Amino acid sequence: MKTKEIHSILGVAPATFFDRNKADSKKKKLAKLLKELDTDTVVTLLEKAKQKPKKPNMLLYTVNQSIGDKSKHFTLTSLKNLFYKKEPFNLYDKYAINTIKVEATNIEIEQFANYYKIPMQRIYRVLKAC
Repeated sequence: MKTKEIHSILGVAPATFFDRNKADSKKKKLAKLLKELDTDTVVTLLEKAKQKPKKPNMLLYTVNQSIGDKSKHFTLTSLKNLFYKKEPFNLYDKYAINTIKVEATNIEIEQFANYYKIPMQRIYRVLKAC
């Protein structure tokens, strides 16, 4: 890529790029890499980086929608940890599990499990425990 392309795509000012391209700079390898890459490759890589999977919030919304006390609402992390928790479950855990069994769709559960890499067997075991 040319210096102008690096500036327009990545926002690196030409003066900064020239400083990094000096022989005594620790970032000379980075500058060399940027010069060697073609524009299409960089644009493709940046587009792929933007396409991160979204967090599966629907299961969280389903569980929290009927809990009136917002201080007792689950977070994504606490909901994930619910499936790794050993029994005994507290009152809110049991309520969340029952809500998932009754109100959550299979798609919500599967998306949540896939995103957090929770084995479905573990989810089914927790759902059967209450």
